[in-house]
Amino acid sequence: MSPHIKAATIIAPFLLIGGYIAADYFQTSKQEKLLTSEAQRTAAYELELSSKCKIPEATCTLRKDGLLISIKTDNRNFYIESNMELEGATLGLAQPDRVTRGVTMQSFSDNKHWQTAIRTLSNLNAELPLLMRIALVSNGTRYYAEFPITHSGPWGTD
Repeated sequence: MSPHIKAATIIAPFLLIGGYIAADYFQTSKQEKLLTSEAQRTAAYELELSSKCKIPEATCTLRKDGLLISIKTDNRNFYIESNMELEGATLGLAQPDRVTRGVTMQSFSDNKHWQTAIRTLSNLNAELPLLMRIALVSNGTRYYAEFPITHSGPWGTD
């Protein structure tokens, strides 16, 4: 056996392992950059409650950075008022034991005032907490909130 073949036989496994590690390093780096840029595009921020929400008795106020949101209700509609223009708003009522879907709110007068009709919930379990979930977009930034509300309201109890 020539010395070149002996050297190749000894070095080949190390080159194979080194190439595998290098390929994994560069591929992982590209994937992490892709995931990071995607996460930055879809960043969402949680709105903070200014005070305890007492819907339907009183207005609920949420804020984050410069955005200020007020939520109130009457016997027919939910209303959202904002100090900044919103590109969209979705609202939903949920309980931990069931799957729910949000209702897209409609803008009226300008993009700072939104409303949607209250839908009566069927089989509302009075033993479990009732949560209001809100998602909205302002200036390309997504915001969300989830907070408990009382069972007494036009959304019904069974």
